[in-house]
Amino acid sequence: MEAFNRLYEEVLQGHPSEFQSMIDYIYQANGKQIRPLILLLSAKICGKINDKTFNFAVVLELLHTATLIHDDVIDDTKVRRGKASVNACYDNRIAVLLGDYILSLSIIRTILARNFQVMEIISNVAKNLAEGELTQWTASNGTILKEERYFEIIRKKTAVLLSSCAELGALSVDADKETIEQFRLFGEHIGLCFQIKDDIFDYFEQGEIGKPTGNDLREGKITLPLIYALNHAPKHESEQMTEILKSRNLTMKNIRKLILFAKQQKGIEYAESKMEESRQKALAILSQFPDSEAKSGLIQLVDYIINRNK
Repeated sequence: MEAFNRLYEEVLQGHPSEFQSMIDYIYQANGKQIRPLILLLSAKICGKINDKTFNFAVVLELLHTATLIHDDVIDDTKVRRGKASVNACYDNRIAVLLGDYILSLSIIRTILARNFQVMEIISNVAKNLAEGELTQWTASNGTILKEERYFEIIRKKTAVLLSSCAELGALSVDADKETIEQFRLFGEHIGLCFQIKDDIFDYFEQGEIGKPTGNDLREGKITLPLIYALNHAPKHESEQMTEILKSRNLTMKNIRKLILFAKQQKGIEYAESKMEESRQKALAILSQFPDSEAKSGLIQLVDYIINRNK
């Protein structure tokens, strides 16, 4: 991770002075770095970490950073990782352009790999991330999603990035096709866990997370706890909640009603059970590989994703 951070910092230096300070601000707001951790640990299980491994980790972290900047503009998020977001510090126009610039750095690093398989993986990641967000926004008009549709969205908007981290980690050390696919699936399962956990946060007071309770609901995003509740509650209760959602009458009072409704109908417990299903599938894949420090690290990371409080 120290070697990765040195390279990542190097890539974010030496840009035009007019906006280097903005890029420095982004670097200082670094988060948990789960994605490079997944990539490096996946590579280490399969072989010896090398320059390709570090380059792929930087490519994906740049891509992830660019999407976060854009997401904050779309969601009008003012706080990211306990600090003012880029759009809050500057404005939406600057944030969009800066996100585009970071994305271009990711593209350049991808080309440097001179590997069409890697280019295809990264291109598909970028496409799926955008498609997942677009699909969610087109569905944020009070449309009651089916559970299958919810999982399709989160697979594209979140899981695809974590799956590509594990996949490229294995690929970087020349693992065989079957192993690479196993790690892709492993990353997808923990990506689903990650997003379900994020969605559960929206139903509770979140303190230092910096994201107010009910924020997703306020934006019309209907996630798994509420989807389950709407599909399993008595008909008259579901109809009342559906009317609130379809009318877009999302006052704080009505958001509290929706949150309480989801909790009373065991929507949180159901979401947690689905998260646990994905966790078990991820651990089953890891169980096929010999015990090692890297394998133990990935198992701990899976548990962290499930048990984190922000």
